[in-house]
Amino acid sequence: MLRRALLLLVLVTIAMMACTDVPIDDQRNDKRLFPPRGLIRGTVTYVGPPPCSKGGHIVGNAVVLVFDRRNPPPPNGFATSAVNFVAVPGDVLFANQPRTIADDLYCPPDTSNIEASAPFAVAPVEPGSYVIAAFYDRRGRFWPTFKFRNLPEAGDLAGGYIDVEDARRNAGNLAYQPIYRPVDVGIRQPAPAGEIPDFTMGPNGYVADNIPVSIQRVVPFTRPYFHPRHIDPITKKETSAEEIGEPLRSPANTVADPLAVPILAMTQDVHVLAPPSNPTPQTLAAYQEGFQSLKLVWSVAKGEFDDATDSRQPFGFQLPALPPKGKGGLLVFARGGSIPENPAVPALWPQVALVKLASDPERKTDFQSLVVQGTPEETLVTGKPPGPLVVIQGITLLDDSLARTIAGPVPAAPVTAALRDHLTALVRPAAICFDPKRVDLGGVLVTPHLTGRSADGSESGERPLFDPKVVAQQPHVREVRRGCLPMGRYAISLVYPTGQAWTVPNESGGCSAQEGAVRVGDRVGTCSEKPRTVLLSQGSRGVVEIIGPSQEGIDADICTEFPVPRECQAP
Repeated sequence: MLRRALLLLVLVTIAMMACTDVPIDDQRNDKRLFPPRGLIRGTVTYVGPPPCSKGGHIVGNAVVLVFDRRNPPPPNGFATSAVNFVAVPGDVLFANQPRTIADDLYCPPDTSNIEASAPFAVAPVEPGSYVIAAFYDRRGRFWPTFKFRNLPEAGDLAGGYIDVEDARRNAGNLAYQPIYRPVDVGIRQPAPAGEIPDFTMGPNGYVADNIPVSIQRVVPFTRPYFHPRHIDPITKKETSAEEIGEPLRSPANTVADPLAVPILAMTQDVHVLAPPSNPTPQTLAAYQEGFQSLKLVWSVAKGEFDDATDSRQPFGFQLPALPPKGKGGLLVFARGGSIPENPAVPALWPQVALVKLASDPERKTDFQSLVVQGTPEETLVTGKPPGPLVVIQGITLLDDSLARTIAGPVPAAPVTAALRDHLTALVRPAAICFDPKRVDLGGVLVTPHLTGRSADGSESGERPLFDPKVVAQQPHVREVRRGCLPMGRYAISLVYPTGQAWTVPNESGGCSAQEGAVRVGDRVGTCSEKPRTVLLSQGSRGVVEIIGPSQEGIDADICTEFPVPRECQAP
């Protein structure tokens, strides 16, 4: 009887509990609750040649990339990666398209275009305003975590959520830059006129629905593959990134790692000459020689070519021969307009950008020199909050000569006549420092000097290096301030108007921690723990390092009087 009574009591208690409200623990703050997030979804539409197939499957993916509108990808911004992405498999996009079951790759004739569509969804997405770029990866080589395989290649098709009518009007313009339409996620907040507003997330999340993504523009040329070299202005000796020499210690390489000795070192108080009032071939040559410069050579180093292009290896670089045998090379052509410092000097593609890397002077974490300062990954390297995004922009020259660039003629479009086996870029003595969360508001342009001696020896006295008011009106510049350049290592990037880019260092030039140390060979390197080919010309020597100030001469105390601005300093 007692056991029955106890059982009855338990059942009654359970029944009473079931009739009451279940307590909801929605007040906890221990990060075990998932906050509401956003979702972007829509339809991706492909219009282009029939896809390739192999083994019963369509080769490739439609890659939909979501970027923060406040910092879009190059050439209009400086984003090094998307905030999120999705890859729609070719088998899904081309569900009804015939395909071969053979093991060999089959690509149908591209005599006519086909159209195919499929839904896509990208989540989670934080509240904000975004732009969407997209491309179809026809070779099936997209790999988002590797810089050498994360962007479209020649033969891929590109697009995004864009102004389709504007794209159609510019169908014949090989240098066309699409107009991206914004995708807002969340509840819009008040903002000053002309600024991208903040957004907040409601309690139920947010769905940006029915976003039409179009992919239909064939990418006509390869990425701007290069390896960096430097010619010493005094000895005229040329060095290349794959040449591993003596170990040298520097502020950003305190362990004297020979694999991290920069291809070019430049003092943070570098002083260039002022442009001549009377430009002649002689005075322009003197003006050019006042700059530090880089020689960026098409392709990889000579001994690395076979490994870089071998389809059995992970690289698969598209490196066609130079004209007349092929259409390889770096495309050097007019951007329209002039450089801000001098209206007589035309601005050229490709853009040259040096981007500051995360500080790792003891080479303990970022062995491959890949992590950009100002990104979330920087914290994994430094253990500190991300610092500012710092960019030094180069000046692209035509045929190695400032005088030749001014005199022209400069190729007007990215055609065969614009292909070069290398280009020379002058390194500006100025850096732009951005808040990485508000790149859209512009950055502080810092330069150690506002005046200098003229490149024309017949002109005496100090002369302006540039017009600060004109420079302050340039895109991305909020303010011009005198100060020394931020010290550290800077990766080198070339960017085409299509958004195709190439950056050194990249993963092909070094080994991850799991792969072990780099072992230098006769032509290429290898990894000690997990052997694979290492293309040393793409490695961690391919950087510009900004080192400490000059220790002598009239500029010796400049960095004391005009230190690196707070906006340019990492935590």
